[in-house]
Amino acid sequence: MIDKNGKIGGKVSIIDLLIVLILLAALAFVGYRFLTKDRSGIVNTQKYYLSMTGAEVPNYVVDNLEVGARVFDDTENNVLGYVTDVQTGRGYHYDVDKNGETVALFPDDSSSVVITCQGEGTLDANGLLIGGTRYAIGHTFVVYVGDCKLYLRISGLTPAA
Repeated sequence: MIDKNGKIGGKVSIIDLLIVLILLAALAFVGYRFLTKDRSGIVNTQKYYLSMTGAEVPNYVVDNLEVGARVFDDTENNVLGYVTDVQTGRGYHYDVDKNGETVALFPDDSSSVVITCQGEGTLDANGLLIGGTRYAIGHTFVVYVGDCKLYLRISGLTPAA
């Protein structure tokens, strides 16, 4: 028990005991932190090609797309890679006409784009893992390509040779 001087069993004070416990906890934390494997980083990364498609992108945006530009997912704060190819076509979207039929419309002020970038991440059977975020074919998201902001859909994902 604790005596009148605040010592346990007459030899160790409560403050001494607290200091020893704090030191042991700090030592355990440091040991765990530095002696265990780092599981936070991505292991076994490989190079890949990621193709992203946009059906209706304003022409003034398409005119500013450049090979070599950085592709950045601002929502997840991930660099996906750097542009290796930009293909353009006629922009389109679908609408319903006055008869209730779905029709394709081709506005003159927009283009379709396929942007291919090369980057590095972990490819597996479920897609691509970058910075803890999984990307797969069909994934739609907003990305920055250089100084352009686009809404795109992942249309291809292949390992680089």
